[in-house]
Amino acid sequence: MSIELPKDAEGREIPLDTVALFNRVGNVYSIVRWIFTTDFDLSDGWSNKWRAITDRGFALDPALVYLTTPKTDTWEKLEEDLGRGADALNYEACAYFGKNACSCSSCIADKGETCERVAMRDIADRIRKLRGEYDA
Repeated sequence: MSIELPKDAEGREIPLDTVALFNRVGNVYSIVRWIFTTDFDLSDGWSNKWRAITDRGFALDPALVYLTTPKTDTWEKLEEDLGRGADALNYEACAYFGKNACSCSSCIADKGETCERVAMRDIADRIRKLRGEYDA
């Protein structure tokens, strides 16, 4: 079996010596190690997948983060993400985060809190950034 390097949300290969990854609004995650999981149970969502482990102990799916700071967030992008969540019949928070179905083990919302709480905090954070409250 050949194991490929992990790929980011834009499909770029992530070198295993990468120590920083970014979420879609530009917040940085400090990466302390990489794990490739193997398992004979192919129904397990963690089987044969890369995970980036942060300094806070979170396991990130590389396909949901960026190797470099992503393009600047816009009000239009926020509206698009909110619209996608509002139009979803189920798993609205998953749709907001750009997921087609609920895949908790690979989602940035899987932090031991409800997905809705993480989504609301993400929305509030994006609004503050778009208003320029974090500019120094």
